[in-house]
Amino acid sequence: MIDHSRVWSWGGAVLLVASLVTLWVWPKFVGVDIHPIFGWAEARTGIEWLEPNGRYVVGIAAALIAVLVIIPSTRFLGAVAALALSAVFIVAHMTPALGWNIPNYGPLMEALAAGRTAAEIQAMGLKGDMGAHLSLALINAGLAVLVMVADRSRKPARERTRLRPFELAS
Repeated sequence: MIDHSRVWSWGGAVLLVASLVTLWVWPKFVGVDIHPIFGWAEARTGIEWLEPNGRYVVGIAAALIAVLVIIPSTRFLGAVAALALSAVFIVAHMTPALGWNIPNYGPLMEALAAGRTAAEIQAMGLKGDMGAHLSLALINAGLAVLVMVADRSRKPARERTRLRPFELAS
């Protein structure tokens, strides 16, 4: 008989890891001198360590979370961490520090590389992603919840609670 909760746990874990690696790990290290999201957040907030240090920290954290999610014994913990990281991104996209509408990457990266301020970039009237990055964070949060629920429902109630050492002897 097929254990559906196991299928959901593994399926959700694979999707979550694929999303973490392709969206939150790989782009933080490969392909750009200035990451548009972290560069934009730095320009808007004035917090100078966001680009590149902030993106490296997030990339490493997302890689570690992906490893936790793929290992069955740490899957629940990894899913909780993925949900927490998703929540941070969702909150960041809902604040003026980042915003829900990120300007298009190409012109944004050129403007950031040229040293333009956030006000100058906004005055350029660049089109934005219309919440695409916020949607991705919401999708990752949903995948994390799916993995958490599937992983917990996979184990019988007696296995979910740990026995204390004195209970093992009886």
